[in-house]
Formats: sequence, structure tokens, C-alpha cells
Amino acid sequence: MSRNSTDAALQDLLRSDDKKALETIYVQYKTEFLNYAKKYGLVSDLALDIYQDSIIAMHHNFVSSQLVITSSSIKTYLFGIGKFKILKKLKEEAKYIHTETQEETYTEIEVAAMSRSEQSIALSKNLNQLSESCRKVLELFYYRNLTVDEIVALTDYKDGNTVRSHKSRCLKRLKSLFKIK
Repeated sequence: MSRNSTDAALQDLLRSDDKKALETIYVQYKTEFLNYAKKYGLVSDLALDIYQDSIIAMHHNFVSSQLVITSSSIKTYLFGIGKFKILKKLKEEAKYIHTETQEETYTEIEVAAMSRSEQSIALSKNLNQLSESCRKVLELFYYRNLTVDEIVALTDYKDGNTVRSHKSRCLKRLKSLFKIK
């Protein structure tokens, strides 16, 4: 049986709430996920908790939403959930500052060696080095949590693409100010 047909069969079993299929996936990817989590500096107990939470979330999505994955594998989907949970945990622990890029994906600026107040000072200092328009777009988007359309309505930008483009350039500039290697 090919990998794709095995994956499709496992998806069918997961949608029908088959506990044996869930156990198979749990065992099959556990070690690989724990190794993957190590690159984020997680202790093994926390990584295992996140893996178990990811398995539960994946199972819930298959059973309740009747999820059908067509563009990736179960492993990719599971690891995507896990990565989101890892980054969320690291953000809670203030080890990373997350910024969006042009593609609306997240990049990480590592500031683990800084205390919360040092992070705030560094961010404030670097924001002050940006242009007024950059500071305004970033403030509206990140601090006031406005959507791109709301920013267009409040400012003189012609459309959402212009706002996204400007925000991307501003984030790239801010990231460079943190001197990420």
C-alpha cells in the first residue's frame, strides 16, 4: 500500500473515531515529534504534553469536523498543530516575539536572553528608528488589532495590498534592527 493510500485509509478510520488508528498515529510519530520539539529548546515533559494536546486536537478535528486532508499528510497536519502549540507556549514564556511576513506567516525574532523589560526597551528603541508611517501601521495592526481593511478606512492607503506591502517592509526593517543572524 502506498503512503498516500495508507494516509487516506487512516483518515477514514480517524473520521469514524477508530481508537486503534489514533493509537497507530500516536506511536508512529511520537519520537519524531519529540525530536522536532527539541529544536525549540523544550524540555521533554513539556514536549510530550504538547504532542498529546496536538494528537487530541487532530483527533477532534477529524471526528467533529469530518476533516479531509488533501494537500498534505496526517504527519504534516499533526506537526503543524504541534508547531502552533509550541510557538504559543514559547510566546507565553516570552522567548520569542512573533512578526508576520508578506505571506502572513510568522517569523521569529529570538529574544530569549532578554528579560521582559529589556525586550520592551529594545522594541521601543527599534520602533523609534522606524518612520512615522511604519510605526503607525504596526501600531494599528498589532497594538490596536485592526484588520487591514480597517486600517485602509482609517488612513490614506489606497487598498489592503498597499497596507500589507507597507507592513511587510516595516516588519523587515524592524527585524533587521534586532540584528537577527
